[in-house]
Amino acid sequence: MPATRSHGMDQPFYPWSPIVSRPPLRWPDNARVALAVIVNLEHWDWEVPAGTPLPVTPNGGPEGLWSGNQPAFPDIGGYGHHEYGNRVGVFRIFDVLDKYGIKPTLALDKAVADHYPALIKEGLKRGGEFIAHGLSRRRIIHVGMSEEEERQYIRDSIDAVTKATGTRPIGWSGPDFQETPNTPNLLAEEGIRYVCDWGNDEQPYRMTPRTGELYSLGVHGHLDDNYIHLHGRRTINEVNLLWRDWFDGLYADGATNGRLMVLHLHPWIMGQPWRIRHLDEVLGHICARQGVWTATGAEIIDWFKTQTEQPA
Repeated sequence: MPATRSHGMDQPFYPWSPIVSRPPLRWPDNARVALAVIVNLEHWDWEVPAGTPLPVTPNGGPEGLWSGNQPAFPDIGGYGHHEYGNRVGVFRIFDVLDKYGIKPTLALDKAVADHYPALIKEGLKRGGEFIAHGLSRRRIIHVGMSEEEERQYIRDSIDAVTKATGTRPIGWSGPDFQETPNTPNLLAEEGIRYVCDWGNDEQPYRMTPRTGELYSLGVHGHLDDNYIHLHGRRTINEVNLLWRDWFDGLYADGATNGRLMVLHLHPWIMGQPWRIRHLDEVLGHICARQGVWTATGAEIIDWFKTQTEQPA
């Protein structure tokens, strides 16, 4: 779809809205910051079909040395890292979230939904919300898909989460935050009510799909643990400080207009024994302050809708 410019926008998926022109947003009990913690439950494929596009870096380029295609051998390193997260690291993260009484929002891809019932059980035990997260970490939405191919991709992901958890998901987080010009419309058509791919605001906002309703619960991609620590080459001590400073800035501004913080975690990264204390320290810093509402993505969107939209 060709880009067009109108009042600062170059696409039609939501209206432009500077935060200073909006009515103040109030969270429950007049909290300053709503905190959602998304834990990614995702599988790194041993191999993928020929021609599968590579995941991309924050700068838009391929992650490896292969120009636009996967290598012709199993990626044992990537597989091992991600499998460690599902075998070991995620349980450390769950323990820290339990310590602070935080219900996780669990981004569940089809491969994990189909093959890791123990992880589903752990999430359900904690009252977590499961959202759809594509087919797998290495099989992403891409512009080479037809609209019908992408629709089936989305349906397969949603159906797998529904079957595994017993509840149809209403949230979506695309692998590697990737979308096509069709994605918001297709998500809304399939009953998805919020999407995490658009990291362009400090509050949720309503999007404008051609049918249905869709909201943004944006993940700040450059502050997720993968991009800030591994791609951004920040040490874990720097990540600890940056996350706390991020919260402190939102908390200060939230005194007059509520803010949203989405902490986006990967068990194979933050679940490592030398990193987990940093997550503990960050959440301890956040939860020690009055005026913080910890909630799942669906709870945040439901509240936002009641505060910003009047009944017809």
